[in-house]
Amino acid sequence: MVGGGIAGLAAAHRLTELSRERDEALDLTLLEARDRLGGTIATERTQNFLIEAGPDSFISEKPWALALAERLGLGTRLVRTDDRFRRTYVLRAGRLLPLPDGFQLLAPARFWPLVSSRLFSWPGKLRMAMDLALPRRIGAEDESLGSFVRRRLGVEALERVAQPLVAGIYTADPDTLSLAATMPRFLEMERTHRSLILALWRAARPAEGVSGARWSLFVTFADGMEEFTRALADRLPPGSVRLKERVVGLRR
Repeated sequence: MVGGGIAGLAAAHRLTELSRERDEALDLTLLEARDRLGGTIATERTQNFLIEAGPDSFISEKPWALALAERLGLGTRLVRTDDRFRRTYVLRAGRLLPLPDGFQLLAPARFWPLVSSRLFSWPGKLRMAMDLALPRRIGAEDESLGSFVRRRLGVEALERVAQPLVAGIYTADPDTLSLAATMPRFLEMERTHRSLILALWRAARPAEGVSGARWSLFVTFADGMEEFTRALADRLPPGSVRLKERVVGLRR
């Protein structure tokens, strides 16, 4: 297994699970170039403050991370968003500006909070409103998250909302992320309603996650996201992890 980030750890853990379920031997070696596991997930504690150096949560709409946490025995360690502190701020020109009320990750669900927001310029607001008139995309091929936001809502929506929010989840450039893999809900909105804003307006309420009302959209762990990767690493076979081992090529 190449790479000790969340993907490599989860894959190695699943192979370990399958080998035990089928009572088959598993010869597993996980190679990680750095001196620690976890990849971009890293949690630090400073003076009783928990600081995430990478992703600070995962999305509960997708069942796989929640299911894996339960299998690891971390179900009671999950922490949902505290309703008292749900406001999101974006650093813009040296100031913290609140994300307009009703913004659903990428697109606005309410009109007046967007109009009165200082986070966007008037040209940026008008460009977002063009989503109401733009046609749906023709073709079934995948598209990057960055391309999708630029096409539907404009550059300001990407730079001032999508990039900061996506960084908190994936710690990645939106132009390198698959829309179908990361935000399939918005892909379906365009296919069904044509306009993202119309789709959000027509929704009686934000869609609940597949796990039901127990969880908010964003979920983390009591000791931070690194608790997730530590639990995965602890369940791998003894001696199967080799740190400071950089893979430079693969040969058959």
